[in-house]
Amino acid sequence: MAEIRYRALRTGWVRAALGIVMALPILTMLVGGAVLLTLDSLAGVLGAVMCWVVGVLLVAMLVIGTRLQFLVDDDGLTLVHYLRTHRIPWGQVAAIEQSHAYWSSGAVVVVLRDPPGHRIMARATGDRVALYRGESPFALGSPRDYLHPPALAAIAAHRRWLAAESR
Repeated sequence: MAEIRYRALRTGWVRAALGIVMALPILTMLVGGAVLLTLDSLAGVLGAVMCWVVGVLLVAMLVIGTRLQFLVDDDGLTLVHYLRTHRIPWGQVAAIEQSHAYWSSGAVVVVLRDPPGHRIMARATGDRVALYRGESPFALGSPRDYLHPPALAAIAAHRRWLAAESR
């Protein structure tokens, strides 16, 4: 098992906080659905089904919406997006860059060797989620001028791997 050198987001506390906030709407929908079942009509059953579907969708949004992660370890990078996870070994990494685009400012962009030039952006490393990572967005500076901590960690780990490969 490779040692994790950097973890951009620790989703446990975010899920717990959002779970506490979302508990009331979810319970309201589930209890409301149970109450609607007491009606002696088809409308009560349909209302209950609708309430339970909304409750399940709220739970799904909570789980899927808090999946973002970025892990740097000795074997490569792991980019966890909302619905897909990318495990990229260091041998497939051609370069590591930092995005300068408006919406994804500061995000780590991994350039792959195969297919040549293919890029994968780590959404968990952007400036817009810096507070969730425990970093001050004001202390980071412009991504055009300074590399941010996720990019620095990924580049350092990639350099370590390249140095070990060249021996």
